[in-house]
Amino acid sequence: MTRSRAILAATSIAAAAALLVAGCDDDPPATPSPEPTAASASPSASPSPSATAVVVAPERPKEMDDDGPAGAEAAAVYFLELDPYIMKTGDTANYEEMSSKSCTHCSARIDQAKEIAEQGDQWHGGDVKARVVHTYEQEATTEIWPMDVAVRISPVSVTDTSGSEVFSEAADTTESRVEMARRDGQWVVVEVRTDQSS
Repeated sequence: MTRSRAILAATSIAAAAALLVAGCDDDPPATPSPEPTAASASPSASPSPSATAVVVAPERPKEMDDDGPAGAEAAAVYFLELDPYIMKTGDTANYEEMSSKSCTHCSARIDQAKEIAEQGDQWHGGDVKARVVHTYEQEATTEIWPMDVAVRISPVSVTDTSGSEVFSEAADTTESRVEMARRDGQWVVVEVRTDQSS
């Protein structure tokens, strides 16, 4: 898959709100600093050049321990809100663990996250806020819980290794049909479809 194909599919759904937290390296000064004087005591307004961004995954909700509709809903929201985290970090372990092998949407997002990481591109924004709109009765034969989920996505941009923007998209709100099922005592995503009416 080329970069353009991976990026253009980037906001086909929404997936978990990732948080950016500023951090700094603890590099020791090269030489001892002189005692500050009244004129030099004020702190500098310039940010440290070593400042980096730390991406934090959304917290797994305790409601996911429920094996009924409440657990299915919590798992669906958590899964969708993981999306920007995997795109920013390339860490798809939790996402893959929750993805059914038959989920085409899941495998596409995993491939895109890994390709972005391999190319050294950077994903900015695209934070996701998901809310279950309606949960349907569990299907008797498949034991799937279908539900409609409203997804709000913040603006997205992707930059390459030179810092040039290679993709951007405005904020968007969509509604997705998410199918959840219980497998081996854990919630898995059977499929995510975005052709539902908002």
